Amino acid sequence: MADVDATLRRTMYRYVSGGALHFGAGRTVAIGAQPVTIGRAASADACVEDPSVSALHCELRGTAKGVLLRDLGSTNGTLVGQVAVAEALLVGHCTIRVGGTDLEFVPSAEPEMVDDGGLAQSFGPLIGGSLAMRQLYRTLASVAATDLSILVTGETGSGKELVAQALHEASGRRAGPFVVVDCGSLPSGLAESLLFGHEKGAFTGANERRPGAFAQANTGTLFLDELGELPEMTQPKLLRAVSERSVKRVGGSKYEPVDVRMVAATRRDLRPAMNRGRFRDDLYFRIAQVHVELPPLRDRLEDIPLLVADACRRMGQPDAAHRVAGYIEARFRRYDWPGNVRELMSVASVLAALSDTNVEDIEEMLPMEQNRLRANSAAAGSHFVQAKREFEEAYFRRLLEATAGNISEIARRCGLARHQVRGHLKRLGLMQ
Repeated sequence: MADVDATLRRTMYRYVSGGALHFGAGRTVAIGAQPVTIGRAASADACVEDPSVSALHCELRGTAKGVLLRDLGSTNGTLVGQVAVAEALLVGHCTIRVGGTDLEFVPSAEPEMVDDGGLAQSFGPLIGGSLAMRQLYRTLASVAATDLSILVTGETGSGKELVAQALHEASGRRAGPFVVVDCGSLPSGLAESLLFGHEKGAFTGANERRPGAFAQANTGTLFLDELGELPEMTQPKLLRAVSERSVKRVGGSKYEPVDVRMVAATRRDLRPAMNRGRFRDDLYFRIAQVHVELPPLRDRLEDIPLLVADACRRMGQPDAAHRVAGYIEARFRRYDWPGNVRELMSVASVLAALSDTNVEDIEEMLPMEQNRLRANSAAAGSHFVQAKREFEEAYFRRLLEATAGNISEIARRCGLARHQVRGHLKRLGLMQ
């Protein structure tokens, strides 16, 4: 038993190169696996009282190879010695200059041992047993029971909405509603109405009193996707709603209390936009009480077999998982999956759904083969487009029948966003 325990302990830790940052008056902040932000804002981990320093100027994060320094779109730049850097790997003692302030970086003599969060391979709808995902699960488990607002960042297709769902399902609000708002599709003139509701007659076309997303999410979780696309004129009103837990309908005269847990997501780093004055810093700090970042699939390729098994199970073909995973491993060994988990799930779903079809025929239908086919010849490209359309139409017809037309369920099964599903259905003539 002792040997087993020792093995488990070894798998639960990794070494991270860290260090310490000295920034005046004897102040020091330790650098480890979690990012350390430097800036003028009081919420920065290393708050520098220098007007030439941006609110969130740069960040440092320990990695296995050294400490990664990244500028956050600061006004005056970040320098290591005399060199201005956007990103740099620090492996030795050096001076970091932010604005008019010099900070001393001192690497640690020994690397830090970091708990990776255990051996879990899933957390709610999130799938993956890689180190990065297990550390994410640990963070989510610790904050799920709280009402802290959370900002989720990550590339398109990495699963940001799944993080919000996982938090909701693990919280005491699980019996309440889970409401999703895509800020990227909010018309600027109607954003306030859709978020906070409106009274009858508040504007042309307001024929009845309607609740907004906040009221619909009362006692539950409100997920604001693509927060960075929120119209600027709506940002101060959102700040008040989040801070005071109350909303006023468009055309209304009083504020109504709401009990909502806020989770927001964005595919781009909002801190540079905040430094440029394009996103309110007070709104950012209020929503990003906790910040979690989803790793791209290319940084956790070891999770592919688990994700493929999940895709095959969703398609009702669990026995195809080993064959599909083997094919993907052999065929896409050097592919970097720019569409992340969403792209992988889509490809795995096609392979699982057509498990009895000749592999060569399936290959021509896979999205990553499109460029190759078009490059070979225009004729082949024309043939492919027709074949692809026929396949897509049959594929989405089956999903419509299996889900009774439930768009959210179709999106879950095929690994696409809801707006993408609607776009495909309209293009194929399967939805008005």
